[in-house]
Amino acid sequence: MRLATVASVIMALAVLTASAAADGPAPIALSNKDVGGAALNQYTPGVEGGTGLNNIGLLIRTWGKVTFVDTVNKFFYINDGANRDDGSGHIGLRVSYDNLAPGNTIEPPPVGSYVAVTCICSTWRNPAGKIHPNLRPRRQDDITVIAPPGS
Repeated sequence: MRLATVASVIMALAVLTASAAADGPAPIALSNKDVGGAALNQYTPGVEGGTGLNNIGLLIRTWGKVTFVDTVNKFFYINDGANRDDGSGHIGLRVSYDNLAPGNTIEPPPVGSYVAVTCICSTWRNPAGKIHPNLRPRRQDDITVIAPPGS
């Protein structure tokens, strides 16, 4: 009888683990100012002006108003009021949608819309050599338009 109970628990855990794996990990919600974080150690730098836990390489969700779109180079900027400045001349966080997995495309949201973005937190170096956050959505449904321009 006891062995059957243990087997039932193991089976239930296996089902729960399989269903969680099928859905994938849940993103960590971060405000714009917390994206990137400080250095992890002497070999793993954080982002310019970064504070808090290093979250580079993690699946995150952040949000803001679209402040700039470049459809040629495939990136846009979002700002939640943190007014991050990476030296590009655009305010907010850079969201790059180039080099997607085969079969995936992204149509950027219009300037002035409010969006939430699920993405991998990565980095880019600006022309001065400073490391800044670079958000990498995986597919179109990683970008949710919360309110259209003018709302």
